Amino acid sequence: MSQKKLSTKLPTKPFEEIFAALPPLDSPEYLRLLNTATPEALPAQVLVRAYRQLCRAGAEAEARSTLERLIAGRYAEFYLKSVHALAKKQFMRGQYTYDADDLVQEAIRVIVETLPTERGDFAESAWVTYCRQAFAEGWRSLNGREGKKFRLRRVETKIDPKTGEEKNPMEVADDSVPWHVAMRESNVPWIEDFAQRVIAEMRDPLMRQIAADQFSDDPSPISSGRSKGGKPPLTEQLGENRFKISRVRDQARARLFAALVTQKEKEIDLDWLRKTYRGI
Repeated sequence: MSQKKLSTKLPTKPFEEIFAALPPLDSPEYLRLLNTATPEALPAQVLVRAYRQLCRAGAEAEARSTLERLIAGRYAEFYLKSVHALAKKQFMRGQYTYDADDLVQEAIRVIVETLPTERGDFAESAWVTYCRQAFAEGWRSLNGREGKKFRLRRVETKIDPKTGEEKNPMEVADDSVPWHVAMRESNVPWIEDFAQRVIAEMRDPLMRQIAADQFSDDPSPISSGRSKGGKPPLTEQLGENRFKISRVRDQARARLFAALVTQKEKEIDLDWLRKTYRGI
């Protein structure tokens, strides 16, 4: 399968030229390009077009790799730059039950859900505007259409008086639902095995280790306290700061979500996936 056979619509230059120069989308050369090319060599618009065509062709593995490059790879922040900027700006205005990362994850959820559909057609030529629209939709899902859904107390970082360390209440909230719990309570009996397979395919050792821990029966806290089984926080286990660990954890979540959406093994209720995504 080549990108020429799948092509249905030509984007504006220079994206058309870049896309035309791609190796066949089902080839090992294309997969290597996904792992090695710079963002300038593979703009978001080109990835979007390739992904949508791969989805239509039923090329699950290649579609997943393309989507992961776009939303969860090492260049994800570059491709989602407008989303991160909007999240930071919105968070600074004041909110009550979530942080900027939650806003980014909600926008990613919308992107993953809509990109293979007719709504995703717009992203092939207007990626930044499409991302802004996805952010707005994600924000409404958290706040309600009028921004009044969660008007509770503001969540702020606290300082531990004993250690002097910052404690993010979002990491230790008693009413939070661990992502592995939300998944296991679904009606998809194969989900745990599928997730473990996805985790095993993650090439980044740190991401693989964090994802395996967070999807286990006894997930470790990020930066303070101990797990139910007595495991120390990941900052202590890995020797990394909590910001990096949280960022890698979110990337792992995005990869798992993308894999669940693109897989063909089981039919998944996307409404359930949408409701549980923030807990994945």
